[in-house]
Amino acid sequence: MKNFVELEAVLVRNKITKKKLALVCAHEASALLAVDNVAKRGYIEPILIGDKKEIETLMVDSELHTAYTIIDQQDPVKAAQIAVEMARKGEVELIMKGFIQTSDLLKAVVNKETGIREQKVLSHVALTEIPHRNAMYFVSDGGMIPYPTYEQKIGIIENTISVAHAIGIEVPKVALLDAAEHTNPRIPSSFESEKLAQLEWENAILEGPISLDLAISKEAVDVKQYKGKIQGDANILIVPDIISGNILGKAGTLLTDGKMAGIIQGAKVPIILTSRGSMEDEKINSILLSCFIAERNKKI
Repeated sequence: MKNFVELEAVLVRNKITKKKLALVCAHEASALLAVDNVAKRGYIEPILIGDKKEIETLMVDSELHTAYTIIDQQDPVKAAQIAVEMARKGEVELIMKGFIQTSDLLKAVVNKETGIREQKVLSHVALTEIPHRNAMYFVSDGGMIPYPTYEQKIGIIENTISVAHAIGIEVPKVALLDAAEHTNPRIPSSFESEKLAQLEWENAILEGPISLDLAISKEAVDVKQYKGKIQGDANILIVPDIISGNILGKAGTLLTDGKMAGIIQGAKVPIILTSRGSMEDEKINSILLSCFIAERNKKI
């Protein structure tokens, strides 16, 4: 797939069943409009959790006439707990952030007694469409773990590979990004990348450390005569820290007119958690990506 139009076409072609989505604190305009958009396309069945009066007022103001299920709960913390409990029981397959603090939502997700964490690591996975390259790349982790440890990097890689598998990339090529394609004593992450690339990975090819140009540009590979396992054809770009991941992701959209989807992976259900500055189309794309993950979760 080269763009989000093709991604949605696969949803249609695979006849993926409609997914139930819980929107937490649903009185947030761009989130509600995105959910309504995707629901009208037939991919999701929304359940709106939050202050019922505010939700209904926003729906009227936004000229949304569909009668969605609304669970009245004015307390954001309790609204998050309701969504998580519904996911635990299998009553919803997707959770999306509305007008709620990220920390309040994630506290409910990771609660040791009542939460839905399934992997050791929760990580942010972005899928970015770069029009001028006619390609899409996964980037992780640019939104969750500031400075991941070696063990956390294993979880980040595993989570991202699982998302790539969900959209049909059977053997993704994973580039462990660094400043260059060799280790550097002054860059500890380069040695971690080398060690990670030497591990055995099921249904994935890893290379690291590797520079961004060698990861995505066949021309750079030819010029540098690079002989690695990745030849400018990476699907997944793993960054050493949240700073580089955040910059890479935003550069991909702001400097190239690219599009993005972002989710939190590692829980029982995908968590759609986009940044405060995200436009409606990013939220729509994130929901579409999450539908693939939910479908794969159902089959595992």
